[in-house]
Amino acid sequence: MMTNVPLWFTGMVFVLLYVAIVLEDWLQWNRALLAVGGALLLWGLWALGEHPKGEVFQALERSALKTSPIVLFLLSVMMVVEWIQQNGGFDVLQKWLIHDNALQEVWRLTWLTFLLSAIIDNMTATLIMLAIVKGRYLERDRQWTLVSLVVLAANAGGAWSPIGDVTTTMLWIAGKVSAWGLIKGGLVAAILNCLVPLLLCTKTFMAPGLSKGNASPGDELCKGALSRVESAHSPQDAKGLKVSRKGLILSMGLGLMLLIPIGAHFLECSPSLLAFLSVLMVAVFLDPFLGPFLSRMGPRVRPPSLPQSHGGMHHAFFKLDWFSVAFIFGILMCMGVLEEAGILTHLSKWMHAYLGEVFNQVFTLGLLSAFLDNIPLVSASLGLFDSSLYERDHALWLLLAYCAGTGGSLLILGSAAGIVAMGQEGLKFTWYLKHFTLKALGGYLAGALVFWLLG
Repeated sequence: MMTNVPLWFTGMVFVLLYVAIVLEDWLQWNRALLAVGGALLLWGLWALGEHPKGEVFQALERSALKTSPIVLFLLSVMMVVEWIQQNGGFDVLQKWLIHDNALQEVWRLTWLTFLLSAIIDNMTATLIMLAIVKGRYLERDRQWTLVSLVVLAANAGGAWSPIGDVTTTMLWIAGKVSAWGLIKGGLVAAILNCLVPLLLCTKTFMAPGLSKGNASPGDELCKGALSRVESAHSPQDAKGLKVSRKGLILSMGLGLMLLIPIGAHFLECSPSLLAFLSVLMVAVFLDPFLGPFLSRMGPRVRPPSLPQSHGGMHHAFFKLDWFSVAFIFGILMCMGVLEEAGILTHLSKWMHAYLGEVFNQVFTLGLLSAFLDNIPLVSASLGLFDSSLYERDHALWLLLAYCAGTGGSLLILGSAAGIVAMGQEGLKFTWYLKHFTLKALGGYLAGALVFWLLG
């Protein structure tokens, strides 16, 4: 008869798997394949033990039932966001953001990123904002400071919204927080997390002009940025044609996103079901009738940003980042093994013994999210704390959403938004560590202080 695989061996396999995921760029391995392959390996190791066949399948079914609603929700939201983006809905934001005054512009950019991230996911909000501000300032430090604020605002904005970050979505679908409870309990802390670094960076955008030959701070536009602004203000835009079309698309898409938490709160429906209904709403109603309706708003020529056929949602489906979805699925299934094997229980006891009260434990988890991905950290935390002791919307879950969502801003590699910024803008790890980490830490401590004062 086969004996159980030791817990330490299963834990070691997961640690090695996690290290490989962290070093994916250096190893040139795909993180999605590592996560899914690691889940299969861990479940296989657990199944080799002295478990009845029925118990193994029941455990696998329990883990899949916990994971499936999260994956369905993410797929649905990603499809709606992709539909808005491929139809040019986010182009409307550029006209409002660009301003001659550098200080006003950076404040607009930061808070719009904060709000947009709460409606769509923080990584998509980062991509949209980076496309708008790319090449905005000639001076490297100012440009990278602006990009760093985008990353921090995106992470902070997702931390107080049930649809703004994968981790908050996990807590919401798991029943740890309600949509209104998360907004009410986490908004002030998230605002402070964003406000403190923004105030500390204000001096950077109030400084006098650059070196001789460069324009003043408010006019430091590169040629690429100027061409994008000029193209956004085409003759058709002056007549309000393109803007009205794209504005309508943006309003409809974001309206559907907002209906998900509102409907879940008042109707007590599953968030995953409401998100999927939003996709059906776009595919069945909006796409077939959108083209003829928009043609009445201007010339009969179809806007270039709209697809030639009524297959907008069809195209969005094939443009999804399936590797990211597979990575999230694999990580969640890995955590299911650790929970079934009892490893999370042992980890919970260790944290209680060495870190003391739960505030210290969650605060430490937030600091760890600067080095480790916050998705597995939150997934593990769902099994670390006894749900019978901490009811829905308890301060523990709200603090966990805040710390895991904003702790990644302490290092540029600590969040998906930061990694995107490194790739899009060439932002260096050492520069961020030297110029922005302490500012981000000030915001993190300010937000955590709110929870500490409220007990």
